[in-house]
Amino acid sequence: MKTELNYTSPPTSKAIAQLGIKWKASMYWQLIPGAKKYILKNKLEPFKIGFPAYNMSELGHIIPFGFLNEMKVLKLINTYFQVQLETDNWQTYASEVEARAHYLIYLFRSGKVTLQTIEKTADRVQISPSLPLPTKP
Repeated sequence: MKTELNYTSPPTSKAIAQLGIKWKASMYWQLIPGAKKYILKNKLEPFKIGFPAYNMSELGHIIPFGFLNEMKVLKLINTYFQVQLETDNWQTYASEVEARAHYLIYLFRSGKVTLQTIEKTADRVQISPSLPLPTKP
């Protein structure tokens, strides 16, 4: 499996960052100027545009305990995953990390989880409050 598939995609990572979620990540998506393409790096270089790329473990720390269980994310044939957003609303994603990330976005946008809820678990994972929000290239 390509390393990039173990992390949230650039669009998903950007959506999480734009919600104001600023958790320290092990990897970052950094914009290549002029190419409008992102590369995965182990740290964001100063004055570069980018945002955290979260893996399964990091998402597990961000999503508050009790909000996600094995009944909300199901593995399908051919490594596709579905996540249940509402009672009859299942969305399909190419990786489990993307399914869980979109579930986090859903929880936040629906008001079921807030930044305060997420920050209550901050003692489990280091928050990076100085991380700048992404800007449009």
